[in-house]
Amino acid sequence: MAFIRGYGTLVFLSLSSLFLLSACTTDPSNDPHGGGFFGGVHGLAAGDYEVRQQELQGQRNDSLNQLRALREEGRDLESERQMKAEDVAWQRRQLASLKTKNQALARRVDQLQRSKSTTAQRTAELQRKQRQLTRDIGEFETQLDQGQLTVTQANAKQLSLERQYDAIKDL
Repeated sequence: MAFIRGYGTLVFLSLSSLFLLSACTTDPSNDPHGGGFFGGVHGLAAGDYEVRQQELQGQRNDSLNQLRALREEGRDLESERQMKAEDVAWQRRQLASLKTKNQALARRVDQLQRSKSTTAQRTAELQRKQRQLTRDIGEFETQLDQGQLTVTQANAKQLSLERQYDAIKDL
């Protein structure tokens, strides 16, 4: 039994010295989930877990900073999209205004075309009546020159021609 006791003490001392030697160095890659009991004890004693915790905290902070930066970029993009949407809306309002003006212009052109058509018809009618008056004046002149009219007929014809002229003038 003394042998076992001496051997157990030797094993204990050996393991303790290995443990102490390994505890002096830190291993930041030491995963708390791996390595079993002795790996866990070694990680605690060597400060591996604290180093790993600090690394994980640093990664977390980096991730949070990236998330903040992405959110800020998202707000900037949304603001830019909003400005572009406002620009597009303004352009659409300008286009609608221009379309309205163009439609009014088209109606005015149609009105002028109808007016021109009416004016052309009136002009043709005036020209027709004026030519008729010219013929009637020429005929009256010929009748006067040939002495074919009495004074009463000539006065009636003169009055008729003046009425004809007044009718044309008022058109």
